[in-house]
Amino acid sequence: MRNETLADLDAAAARVRTLLEGEFGPVEAIGAAFLGQWQQCRAAGAPLSPERLAVMREVIWHQLHLLPAADGAGIVAAPDVVAGKHRHLEWWQRTMSGEGDGEGFARIRLNLDPESIDLYDYLDMDWFTVPGRERRRYVYGPYVDFSGADRYVLTMTVPVADGTEFLGVAGVDLRMSHLEPELLAVLRAVTAPAVLVTAERRVVAANTPRWISGTRLDRLPAPGDRAFDDRAFDAITVVGADSGWLLAAAASG
Repeated sequence: MRNETLADLDAAAARVRTLLEGEFGPVEAIGAAFLGQWQQCRAAGAPLSPERLAVMREVIWHQLHLLPAADGAGIVAAPDVVAGKHRHLEWWQRTMSGEGDGEGFARIRLNLDPESIDLYDYLDMDWFTVPGRERRRYVYGPYVDFSGADRYVLTMTVPVADGTEFLGVAGVDLRMSHLEPELLAVLRAVTAPAVLVTAERRVVAANTPRWISGTRLDRLPAPGDRAFDDRAFDAITVVGADSGWLLAAAASG
């Protein structure tokens, strides 16, 4: 039965990977627009000002329309990329009432004052540092975003660079309340008890109440490890899409 379970897991992992890749597409479009603004300014011999970067709102709004699960999206600049700003964001959130500066979107305002005890210091956050250091996409969470949306979200970011110069990241916060039903539909196609786990051992979703979303496993699943009761993990596969996620299934019966 292990081969059958592994085939189920591989098919489920492919569906989750496709879902994540679909969310990355609009984020990469935002990143390309950010790079374009930077290169236009450089070609003109002008600094990238906050006002120049603000014109990206139309691009961000458009991509948010393509991301129904998104709570917010935008760009987060590397230090001093934006003239006169050691830290700077152009990040727009979907509003509950439809009010805001755009079509139901409002620009997020965070405390970026380095002298303040309430500083929102994104320079130390994994969703910013990993893309900058490793030059790859990154999936962070799910987690409760107390500083921003105050919701249970998944943050996906892509690095933006001009050659070797890291400019920052483009990213999106996706509401798990929207994503989780899609993930559960995928996992229900796996006949064995199955769980989707992040690299930090956090349960993203499962097709059995034996695993609760948001909790952490004692260790990452490995074949033969105890799953629950007298069952062991029978099959494991990597999701991919730069997520670090694993799909693991316990022995049936």
